[in-house]
Amino acid sequence: MTNFIEHFIQLSTQADADAIDSIPLMTADGPMTLDSVIFFIASVAGSPTAITLDVNITDGTVTNVPILAGALGAAAATKVLRPDQSALEAGTHDVPAENENASSPAFWRYNYDLNFTGGSTPTVTGTVLFRWRC
Repeated sequence: MTNFIEHFIQLSTQADADAIDSIPLMTADGPMTLDSVIFFIASVAGSPTAITLDVNITDGTVTNVPILAGALGAAAATKVLRPDQSALEAGTHDVPAENENASSPAFWRYNYDLNFTGGSTPTVTGTVLFRWRC
């Protein structure tokens, strides 16, 4: 049986945001794998020509980056993003378990940031769902 852990985040952010959130992940019970990110874009202001989302995981020393990167478009929409094949093959979308590697602490965190191309102080408002498989 597969279990999922989901984090919902509501946000409204402008172009200067970088690594706009960092959320700890408890991994003592085994590795967690990023399954998908669903972005519900409610509104876009400032007329950007493109919006992209980047996600990485870090323990403060080791960073697996990017575990996911994808285009969100430039208008209200729902987008589903999944780690690309190279991240899946490299295993960099996994958060290691505490005892899997002596140098890996129990708490990893994921960071995400939105990048904007063009526009005048572009802003995006919406909800992000991060879905982890464990």
